[in-house]
Amino acid sequence: MNDTADLKDLCIDEISKTYLKEIAMWGKFLAILGFVKSGILLLSSIVFPLIAHKIESHFNHDLPTLGMTLFFLLMAALAYFPSNYLFCFARYTKKALSLGDQDIMRHALQSLKAYCRFIGILFIIILCLYPIAIVTAIIIY
Repeated sequence: MNDTADLKDLCIDEISKTYLKEIAMWGKFLAILGFVKSGILLLSSIVFPLIAHKIESHFNHDLPTLGMTLFFLLMAALAYFPSNYLFCFARYTKKALSLGDQDIMRHALQSLKAYCRFIGILFIIILCLYPIAIVTAIIIY
């Protein structure tokens, strides 16, 4: 049996539309929070070098200012991209449901796929870094 032919019979009923509208609403909310987080991290990358000398003088310890700035910039980028994918999903889903347009819904689902793939790869990378961090901590101490 051809899977593509089976999927052509798929339709979105009113209950599913209600669920998709609510998912889009929460997706948009989470995306906006992600954009705010990205903005705060970007702002932190600008402010941190300006206040680092005050922190250094208070603790009598030099801080890796460039490293921390780059870390904040990296975290801002890592927060921006999934938020953008999620925002696109929410926007296109709402538009597709209001217009009943299959192509726009396909684009919305493509954005959701990109979001899930990005988060999945990010988690795999983080899980791979944990053993390295633990071994490094054991060796250093």
